[in-house]
Amino acid sequence: MSAPENPRARLLELIVAFRQTQCVRVAVEFGVADQLASGPAASAELAAACGAQEPFLRRLLRALTGLGLLDQDDDGRYRLTMVGEQMRSDRMGPAALFFGCDPVWSAWGGLDHAVRTGERPFDHLYGIRVWEYYAANPDEGGRFDAAMASITGGLAEAVVSSYDFSRYGRVVDVGGGDGTLLAAILRSAPSARGVLFDVPAVVDRAQPALESAGVLDRTDLVSGDFRSAVPPGVDCCVLKWILHDWEDDVCATILRRCREAMTSADGAKLVVVERVLPERVGPEHLDLVLSDLNMTAMTSGRERTEAEFAELFAGAGFRLDRVVPTGTNVSVVEATPV
Repeated sequence: MSAPENPRARLLELIVAFRQTQCVRVAVEFGVADQLASGPAASAELAAACGAQEPFLRRLLRALTGLGLLDQDDDGRYRLTMVGEQMRSDRMGPAALFFGCDPVWSAWGGLDHAVRTGERPFDHLYGIRVWEYYAANPDEGGRFDAAMASITGGLAEAVVSSYDFSRYGRVVDVGGGDGTLLAAILRSAPSARGVLFDVPAVVDRAQPALESAGVLDRTDLVSGDFRSAVPPGVDCCVLKWILHDWEDDVCATILRRCREAMTSADGAKLVVVERVLPERVGPEHLDLVLSDLNMTAMTSGRERTEAEFAELFAGAGFRLDRVVPTGTNVSVVEATPV
């Protein structure tokens, strides 16, 4: 890798990158992109519509323009760029709110605690594990669900375009959230039935999304704890962004529950949708390694290499078959029960 022209300037850019996160978060919080979705507007118009103070909003709009999220017309009116469009509340806006606010913000601020002690920063700060926190704070749990749905929406189509789910009769999405991925799977496999399996509060929130996607009539909504049991009688268990949340021993338990749920018929598969770390990391893998650190800060889980997935699967009764790239930062890792 060639050296940057100005190493000090490059490092400073990294040091103050938090300012960009907060610019996007505040813009989403005030609904800037939602207001501009109908067309360009001046800062005074936006301030009135968003309930903001115009002089300070104008300064934020200038920063968003510098970030390439807005353009400014000759008459001073602001318009969304293609990237800025993603700040809308029906696109990636929920992810900006989630990653730019507590508890994520505070947990990352405690990263030094993890490096020093090996303990989870989230647990150290809040006194409970993150999943218990979301259960006790449903508003925060809903924000997490919305963020994951906003990110998954862009990945789901890539997953179903890269992997053929039409061979399966009954697919269970284990820890399936609001059903965004399961809906895409069922649309790609019209003869399949789906099972959305998650904790009760999440399953309750999933029904409207599945109904809107037109697949509720082919979906069974089941609540429970995937560490205890997974709905039986399925020939495909899907785990998207589940294993990276947990330590190896818990992952082994989840995988064994999936193995127990599978039919004995030939062709049953485990389908894991995760980031797969390379054996040797370069700058092009920044998203993967930062996600790995996010697991350190929030959950004590981690991202894994292909070899680590193979070892994890083998201990739970599966054989890793292949890793299917999707053209995104996640891959489909397929395994067969043995």
